[in-house]
Amino acid sequence: MNIAIIGSGPSAFYAAQSFSNDEKVNVDIIEKFFAPYGLVRYGVAPDHQKTKNIIKLFNRVLEKDNVNFFGNINVSKDISLDFLSENYDAVLLATGASEDKLLNIEGEEKVGVYGSAKFVGWYNGNPEHSNLKPNLNSKNAIIIGNGNVALDCARILAKTKDELHGSDISQKNLNLLSNSKIDKIYIVGRRGPKDAKFTISELREFKEVKNYSTLINFPRETLKSFINDSKIDTRVKKNLEVFDEFYNKDKKTKEIIFDFFKHPIEIYGDQKAEGMKLKNQNGELLDIKSNLIIKAIGYKVKPIGNLQMDKSNNFLFSDNGHINKNIFTTGWASSPSVGVIGTNKGRALEIVKKILSVIIHSKKNSTEKLKEKIINTKLVFISKDQWKTLDKIEESNSMPHFVREKFDNVNIALDVLKKN
Repeated sequence: MNIAIIGSGPSAFYAAQSFSNDEKVNVDIIEKFFAPYGLVRYGVAPDHQKTKNIIKLFNRVLEKDNVNFFGNINVSKDISLDFLSENYDAVLLATGASEDKLLNIEGEEKVGVYGSAKFVGWYNGNPEHSNLKPNLNSKNAIIIGNGNVALDCARILAKTKDELHGSDISQKNLNLLSNSKIDKIYIVGRRGPKDAKFTISELREFKEVKNYSTLINFPRETLKSFINDSKIDTRVKKNLEVFDEFYNKDKKTKEIIFDFFKHPIEIYGDQKAEGMKLKNQNGELLDIKSNLIIKAIGYKVKPIGNLQMDKSNNFLFSDNGHINKNIFTTGWASSPSVGVIGTNKGRALEIVKKILSVIIHSKKNSTEKLKEKIINTKLVFISKDQWKTLDKIEESNSMPHFVREKFDNVNIALDVLKKN
């Protein structure tokens, strides 16, 4: 059986791992970027190397003889989905969710306002966002959102160069962050502390940030009443207990401020963002001046060809993973973008089981036909062996105390391959 998997993030690799356990199944992973790993490479924060260790498992999948990698091939733009459907037994869309959801407020389009997909992509060396130039001279930074991505953005803005040792942040971005003039980082929640979606481990990391105090703009007495509620969820209680510890921390000149029950109303400024107006629970208007505003309120799928989207327009419409004909989907492309890396494994295994049970092998020489199509259309793809070369070069180019120096431009990567 011949399977094409579009995308190379966690869902794609969990599916590829399961498919490839059967030597009679050939898997071609097709990725728009020259490097694999998707969310792990471009979404997981650079200082979370333990989380990125899942790449070791993915590399073992890539090493299998019945798994191929076609990097730098954009399905829809370079190769049509119809072509893949016609030439493979099944096509699995595991493209993730790469578009930012909108606040739908006035001024959202101003310079200096970024969705977290762009901002996280910038500090992670995503080729689509590597040229972003966030204004780090702003005295205040505002981050809208109460999930782990909001915490990642705040932590990366707050950390010193020494605190980022052991990460894979690039030298260019490290220099920009080291010269930041940001004194206050506001993490704004539209709901309250009980509704925050932080994981306890990420929240605890703020206890170790050297140059910033962490403050809670919420009555401590009310917070303690939540903690003492016998009916409260254990996960929520643990988060609130960490919040409670922040009230006792020593005050520093720089601050990270968790600000709850604030609703963004407007981003103002001429062409560039100069600040944000918010409304509190009492209907009072508040104002925070800032030239850097980050929206970490979730992601949605970038439309693929003429495939139908769900009613919310956030992910691909499917019947339990089946889109139509021999086309299937899994991961954040198929359902809301929530959970951690491992959350995608169960769904990936389910869709693999479904595909193997309903698809009958009939397509032959799929990989050869794809290569022929690539040659005829004069595309340049990066194979798994070429990626191994780039991977080693990234590691050898790393600064002292850092893990790697990522290539963030496909043309540079291709030039390097010509010389090696």
